[in-house]
Amino acid sequence: MDQAMLSVVRAVEAGATTMKGVIDATGLSRLKIERALSALEKQKLLVRDGQGFRATGLPKTAPNTRQCGSCNACCDVLEVAAVDKPVNQLCQHWQTGTGCTIYDRRPQMCRSFVCAWLQGHLDDEWFPAKSGIIVHFSQDAVNVTVDDHCPDRWREEPYFSKLAEWSLNGIRRIGNRGYATLVVSGANRFMLLGRTVVPEPTLFGTAFLPLTADTFRFWKATSQDHLQRLHERIAEIERIRQEFGSCVIPGNEDDDPQAPYRPALLRLSGHV
Repeated sequence: MDQAMLSVVRAVEAGATTMKGVIDATGLSRLKIERALSALEKQKLLVRDGQGFRATGLPKTAPNTRQCGSCNACCDVLEVAAVDKPVNQLCQHWQTGTGCTIYDRRPQMCRSFVCAWLQGHLDDEWFPAKSGIIVHFSQDAVNVTVDDHCPDRWREEPYFSKLAEWSLNGIRRIGNRGYATLVVSGANRFMLLGRTVVPEPTLFGTAFLPLTADTFRFWKATSQDHLQRLHERIAEIERIRQEFGSCVIPGNEDDDPQAPYRPALLRLSGHV
């Protein structure tokens, strides 16, 4: 059984019964999950029907080497809409000394959720009860939620360097294998481009251009058309760089470019 199949097995054992549930629990792409599910079905280890995914004698997988212990950060920091729990507010179903009082009927998100520390991806500096930072993976993002008692902790070391590293890895991946690194801290939202922090990224996307190995110039799109124009200008900047060795990056006063891009870029760069 390969790693993807094992990840799907663990998700189903933890209570994930839908494709979205398995994606959220594993961080795998839909294609990888479909392949794993098909293989498990052929081995008669899993059944898919109108009720979702059901285990049929799945082999026991090795338990996580880590345990939550006294940590209840996910019950405090994360949003769980299914039980009307807002971000950074202790769940109404959590009881000191008892734990979750609806454990047997807890929502799917709670059943399938496993943080990156518990999975073994992070060292003990990241233990959520200690760091105030919860990291978890979804299909296309590294999601970072910060306790509002320490809203800037993610900017400190050793946390920021690790998040910047993950961000660069996500940017360098190709096609639908890429991922974003997103930070939620109180009412604030951020996206990381290496060591460059994009505050309040828009739903339409962010266009960016490397300045150094780990910093970027970025433009937040206000529409799909705007994003397309930004990408077209960035492509022209890259072509001019290859042709002439350099190209000036336009200033903030020209964040909504209009074609044609090349004449203006050549003029700004002194190549005409």
